[in-house]
Amino acid sequence: MREQKKQMKIMLAWTLAWVVSLGILTGAENSLWDNNIYTIIGLIINFAIGIGMIIANKNLFKTYDELQKRIQFEAMAITLGLTVVVGLTYEVSFDFGIIGKEPEFEYLMMFICLSYVVANIVNSRRFR
Repeated sequence: MREQKKQMKIMLAWTLAWVVSLGILTGAENSLWDNNIYTIIGLIINFAIGIGMIIANKNLFKTYDELQKRIQFEAMAITLGLTVVVGLTYEVSFDFGIIGKEPEFEYLMMFICLSYVVANIVNSRRFR
């Protein structure tokens, strides 16, 4: 349990670093720099931090017991399936003229986050 808490803190640190680096990268694109080389450097740094976050997530999973792994894997499977179905339906709806506004990636990201959180909560309660 102590190792799991340690890995959770490491995962949190990497996730926060990635979110901050992404925020700086996207927020500063037009206001802080005009040179593409800075944007490329920012992209590389953000990508490297993202890889660190993935490795931290993998290390956290190593500390989970079988039930925790099952809850997480099922939540990920549900989220992946919902994202593909809803994302493609969202895109095709625009292509066919059902919705007038072009689909935004931010909305899909919010959907992914919410579906993952809800799937984790439902799975946790189901396996109690």
